[in-house]
Amino acid sequence: MKSLSPAFVAALAGPTPQVAQLVSMHFASGVVALNSMNRDLDFGGITYRGAAGLGEISPIKDSAGSEVQGLQFAMSGVASELLALALSDATVVQGTRVVIRLALIGEDGAVIDAPVDWDGYLDTMPISADGQTCTITATAESSAVDLLRGNAMTNSNADQQALYPGDRSMEYIVSQDGVPVVWPTKQYYIDSR
Repeated sequence: MKSLSPAFVAALAGPTPQVAQLVSMHFASGVVALNSMNRDLDFGGITYRGAAGLGEISPIKDSAGSEVQGLQFAMSGVASELLALALSDATVVQGTRVVIRLALIGEDGAVIDAPVDWDGYLDTMPISADGQTCTITATAESSAVDLLRGNAMTNSNADQQALYPGDRSMEYIVSQDGVPVVWPTKQYYIDSR
């Protein structure tokens, strides 16, 4: 469940709340930050450039259960230098963190608050061209996928030594595997008195 600040809730209850999506892509070379309005917005020390109408984000679908939804980011009418960048540096994209925030804009045009709406990592970047225009689409997977992957560690002495050198608590785990444990019967306790 997402928690909202009191200022966000109060502004949302106002007569005409104005919202915008803030998208930040955290590349190794720097942050690319865009917003869904036609003007720049500042939040958290980052200036989100206005990109209204230049791109598209697939709908964010939150659902209960084990199905984790990814997203697609599409940008059409791409300039040739950006197309060259997309073709040559596709490996830079994979694993890049993406954060989408839902920003509430105040009467003065400043961002009141922008809680995280979606968090994940870019995956692939297919390009489609029809001779006239070019569209770059970046797919991303949610960071919640990490919760479904599980842990590679096992209950073995080798893993225990990697985590805590010198700890002998798992030393006999292999030799005790499959050995039956026999508990004393009630008669044992009666005879031992």
